[in-house]
Amino acid sequence: MGRAFCALAALISGVLTGAAVHAAATTSATVKVFVPFMAGGEADGSARNFIQSATRVGGTGFEIIHLTAESGAAAGRAVKQAAPDGQTLLLARVGSVAILPALSPGTAPPVSQFTVLAVLDQAPLICAVRTGTPIQSLRELLAAIAATPGKLRYSTAGAGTLQNLAVRYLLALNGLPADAARPLHLGQGSLATQALVNGEVDFSCNNARTVVPAVQSGALRGLMTTAQGRLKSLPGLKNAAELGLRDMQQLQGWSALLGPAGMPAEAIERWRAVLDKVAVDPEWQAGTEALGASARIQAIKDPAHYLRQQAQFYERLVTTLETRP
Repeated sequence: MGRAFCALAALISGVLTGAAVHAAATTSATVKVFVPFMAGGEADGSARNFIQSATRVGGTGFEIIHLTAESGAAAGRAVKQAAPDGQTLLLARVGSVAILPALSPGTAPPVSQFTVLAVLDQAPLICAVRTGTPIQSLRELLAAIAATPGKLRYSTAGAGTLQNLAVRYLLALNGLPADAARPLHLGQGSLATQALVNGEVDFSCNNARTVVPAVQSGALRGLMTTAQGRLKSLPGLKNAAELGLRDMQQLQGWSALLGPAGMPAEAIERWRAVLDKVAVDPEWQAGTEALGASARIQAIKDPAHYLRQQAQFYERLVTTLETRP
């Protein structure tokens, strides 16, 4: 608990100062890490946690560049167009290289146009309601939505985000139309959770990072998680498979480290050696846990295969939900 808290405090401190992350470099040039979303969110936290560890174990100098234009597509293009020498990397998120290419083909480079180095971390969603509501279970929530079509509201980080797609898929899997519940799009996951705590909406399916503390404090009641098993932080919360919704477990937030296509074997091996050291670094592990995520560098043995599967899943999901513009 203490180690994880200290790791989270260090990450937050880095965000609040607004400074780019640098270190005394032992390589010929500082490594640029493009982050497709703004400072303070899951992508930024994951990037800083990785960079702090990679600096300790590898002695490399880093610079974080937040390039948020076009829902993060600009960051992907910047890395895609960079020299494939291992000095320019992308902290990719599910939204930037899997969901956005499915929603708007041609806007953002898909996973297939990068060199995949690793999946860094994975964070499940938690569907929750306020503790003051009479709704005690996911079944009761779905029944309430069906009984009052269009009345209940849910909060998300945006129309094209994992949170919004998760609710729409949950409705579809239970035979409910997309407009059976109404979204409130707020731009950030933390704001989506706060809107639920404040009573502005009736439910939300959001990243564990902001939901877990609210459930632990008693402000929210968890109904389901998309985790593969039970969460250590909320062991009593049932996962989607236990509730007969196994396919919902594919909806998880994740961070991956990508480079431009065509990286030479020497550069790939150099980064994988650093990643192997990061994977066993206790401070990185604690920082990942503090972000509400699970370490995946060594757990996902074939990261390129996993990311291809995710890209294919969201292509099918977008088609199923008819959300393609």
